[in-house]
Amino acid sequence: MIYFTYDIHLLFRVILVAWAITRVFRAIKYGKPGFWRELLLWGLLLYVVFLLYNTFEPFAILLDRQQQRANLVPLQGILRMIDNASIFDDEVTQRIVFINLAGNVLLFSPFGIAIPLLEKRLNRVWLVVLLGLAFSLVIELAQTFLIVRVFDVDDLILNAAGTLIGFLVYALLNLVRPVSVFFDRIREAARPNAFRYALIMLLFAAAATVGIYHYGYYLYLQIPQ
Repeated sequence: MIYFTYDIHLLFRVILVAWAITRVFRAIKYGKPGFWRELLLWGLLLYVVFLLYNTFEPFAILLDRQQQRANLVPLQGILRMIDNASIFDDEVTQRIVFINLAGNVLLFSPFGIAIPLLEKRLNRVWLVVLLGLAFSLVIELAQTFLIVRVFDVDDLILNAAGTLIGFLVYALLNLVRPVSVFFDRIREAARPNAFRYALIMLLFAAAATVGIYHYGYYLYLQIPQ
């Protein structure tokens, strides 16, 4: 098995430094940001870092992927885990299955709450679920390059369900007048060119990811084979 370790810590440092610098720049250019919106943005970024760290660990890039088997059949893995839990009928197995299934759902629930707060145009259930699904798809595709991870369509289903549950929680909270006013205040605190800024940051993160990958691969090639 041929692999090299991806420097995820370097990637996180680069992105966090770039994020902090650009937030300061936008504060200077457009004035003091709204406290709760800024808190939401920082919280969302740190949560994504936490999610990616736990999803991609141990960060070993597999160069020979011949033995990997992706699960492309919807619900196959979910039903197999539930079946195993019923067959073995022991507390440890049932707990592992529950954590695996519930974890994939709950991990994406915060996105269902946070995304509608970013922009009024994002306050649509189909769009929120689509964005959550797209992010999950990026993660699953990236996992095909890792040593102990495989593409699993069931994860897409569970993550999308988690995003939907998060949005339903948001929708229920939005029915409470004071909470609805608070949510509107967070959205209205968005400063000019917020969408363009988000797109630039995403492109920067993608470029940094690819750049660090090629740097790690270059270092790997320097090792005597």
